[in-house]
Amino acid sequence: MTLDVPLSAAIVDYVGLDVGAIPGNHPDRIASDELRARVGAIMAGLDAIRPDQTAGDLFDWARREVDGLSAASELSQEAREALVSLLSFTWR
Repeated sequence: MTLDVPLSAAIVDYVGLDVGAIPGNHPDRIASDELRARVGAIMAGLDAIRPDQTAGDLFDWARREVDGLSAASELSQEAREALVSLLSFTWR
């Protein structure tokens, strides 16, 4: 699949690791309504993920979960890392 550069950049902006060390939810950082909706759909999928018995190491677990998202193949490495940071931080 083709890399979606605007979506990847919007995810990085949404998570906010470019402005701080703690990942968060910053939909206000996405100017485009279309991109905000697409990121929102990805975040809804991320929010639905719950740790299970394979989550002994939260970072490794989060990486596997993010890699399993349907949009993962469209995202840059930086965007996937931002999602991993957000998911693992959420469950710490």
